[in-house]
Amino acid sequence: MSRLGVLVLNIAVALYLFANGILGFNTGRFDDKGAFYDMAKTIFKNNSGAVDTVTIILSVIGIIAGVLLILKLLNIAIPQMDLLMLVIIIVWAVVVVIVNIIQPLQDSNPFQPFLSYLLQLSAHLMVLGALISSKFDS
Repeated sequence: MSRLGVLVLNIAVALYLFANGILGFNTGRFDDKGAFYDMAKTIFKNNSGAVDTVTIILSVIGIIAGVLLILKLLNIAIPQMDLLMLVIIIVWAVVVVIVNIIQPLQDSNPFQPFLSYLLQLSAHLMVLGALISSKFDS
């Protein structure tokens, strides 16, 4: 992938993670609570306490990941940045597996509607790919 492509992908993912992190702290002023709320709701369905807690945790991780990606693009060194990015990659991968593989298999009508499922899966995989490429791109 060209350096320009990597740059654009990392900026897009940083903005995606940061914006969804901010939206996760939404207290009802806007209708959209972001992708992290949707992920938590998919995992915990009717348990609003768990949904709120996981949304906040994922939102904090999303904001940190977005900031770290931008700092890495600007070549600003942060102590233990590689370790933080590895933790973020692992958390994101676990969430992707739960939301996109395990949860749909437990539903009575898995992967329905299929195109919406593909859109969600592709967005999650793009974020994971950008995080991995950022971690191992030195």
